[in-house]
Amino acid sequence: MQRSLSKTEGHDRCPTSFDMPSPSIIVRIDLPIHQVLGKPDLAGRMVAWSVQLSEFDILFESRGHIKAQVIADFLVELTFEGGRELEGEWYLSVDGSSSHTGSGAGIVLEGPTRVLIEQSLHFEFRASNNQAEYEALLARMKLALELGTKKLTAKSDSKLVTGQINGDYQTKDPQLVKYRERASAMASSFDNFILLHVPRDQNERANLLAKLAST
Repeated sequence: MQRSLSKTEGHDRCPTSFDMPSPSIIVRIDLPIHQVLGKPDLAGRMVAWSVQLSEFDILFESRGHIKAQVIADFLVELTFEGGRELEGEWYLSVDGSSSHTGSGAGIVLEGPTRVLIEQSLHFEFRASNNQAEYEALLARMKLALELGTKKLTAKSDSKLVTGQINGDYQTKDPQLVKYRERASAMASSFDNFILLHVPRDQNERANLLAKLAST
């Protein structure tokens, strides 16, 4: 007669994966995630995640800086198979943020064939809100050019920056004059470049990324 194992015997002889210690998970990120999780307005939405992630041994490490050229090279391999050039229109949403703890930018770049790039950029220098807005725009215009983009529609919720580049506002600040001249020079490199001003509530994703970068 075949003897069946008792529940206790089965547990002793056949340990399951639930008995094994959870492997360590290393998360490399260039944002102060502990400060983000501590914010009251964000913490409420992350409680469920925190409970589930508490089961794992998660370690946070600094990712370091990622050069725009590295991202561009990767996307070129991803989207230009067989040397085929993407001639569709790209859409860029940018926002800059400056606070007493630092400054940064949020960028959302959307292209043909469902290409989507979202990035937070933390600046290693002090920048005003206007400078951060310009830095965000210039960084993604540069990436778009490196990807071979011919048509780009950029959106920003900064009336000052969009007005200066489009010629609606005069620029008296010497530093902003340099930013405007550089942006205009890069804009001329596209076959078609449009810069639109949008309300802040239509630029929420880029705004959130910018705030995370400046924390």
